[in-house]
Amino acid sequence: MRTFITGGAGFAGSHLTEHLLELGQEVVILAAEQEDLANIDHLRNQVRVERADLRNAVRLAEVVRDAAPQRVYHLAALSSPADSLQNPGLTYEVNLLGTLNLLLACRPLETGCRFLFISSSEVYGAVGPEDLPLREETPLRPANPYAGSKAAGEILADQFFRSYGLPVMRVRPFNHTGPRQSASYVCSDFARQIAEIDLGLRPPIITVGNIKVSRDFSDVRDIVRGYRLLLEGGEPGEVYQLGSGRAVSVEEILQTLVGMSSKPVRVVVDRSRVRTGEASSLWGETVKVERAVGWKRQYDLKTTLRDLKHYWEERLRSLAASISKVPRQES
Repeated sequence: MRTFITGGAGFAGSHLTEHLLELGQEVVILAAEQEDLANIDHLRNQVRVERADLRNAVRLAEVVRDAAPQRVYHLAALSSPADSLQNPGLTYEVNLLGTLNLLLACRPLETGCRFLFISSSEVYGAVGPEDLPLREETPLRPANPYAGSKAAGEILADQFFRSYGLPVMRVRPFNHTGPRQSASYVCSDFARQIAEIDLGLRPPIITVGNIKVSRDFSDVRDIVRGYRLLLEGGEPGEVYQLGSGRAVSVEEILQTLVGMSSKPVRVVVDRSRVRTGEASSLWGETVKVERAVGWKRQYDLKTTLRDLKHYWEERLRSLAASISKVPRQES
């Protein structure tokens, strides 16, 4: 099985790459031209890495044609809602035009190529209690360019299925976390701060934003397993949600991680971290994906958070060791 993964060196992409390699698949990763490949350092002798900009249709078509994949997972995107508000043009260029270029590159393949478009629960926008739990048929009301580009990408992917018969599935994952996640996301931010406290790198004070909101959190390893099950067994033209099926408060996430610290930790709220206009709760049901491919979560949240804290401890130790080896310049 030849598999092509855009964004395969990213957070979720690296876990998907690992998962597919364990199943014996041949994996080709598409990485941006200057993208850091640290997440797949341990896999470099098992995968083939191609570099290309999704906006470069000619180069992308060459790479896809040469890889001749039977499966395509499209994860690559500019994924920060906040950044997308500052640069909507670039967001749409990469996320929507890039998706169009990839679909065009896959259309001529004669490999029976199945295509999974990774969307986001962000496409639902601001929702009220009356909208919960979110379902696949919930109206899309994207509230930022990132969400808008994903909603538009879904329409584009569905059009290629309807017009050209390309077997495309779409998936809307809710929040997912785990090892290798950037500290710009709440769970990883808290885990890094707790790891720094335990390693004596910062005072025993953790800085937080609004911890009263609740979100649908899953383990990234469960999510990427869901991607694989959907690409293999999902119905072309359909869209599926992936999540835990319940809402967990950010405060509970925080208290779980604080409870893992070896030191008493004081929590301080930083008002600059508090976002305005956030939905108080957001979660979705998973009935459709469970019925379609039998997907179930395997990781409980406490295990996920413990693994995330351990990841940051190992990374911080490694960083400290590399700094200590740098020779000092004599004055």
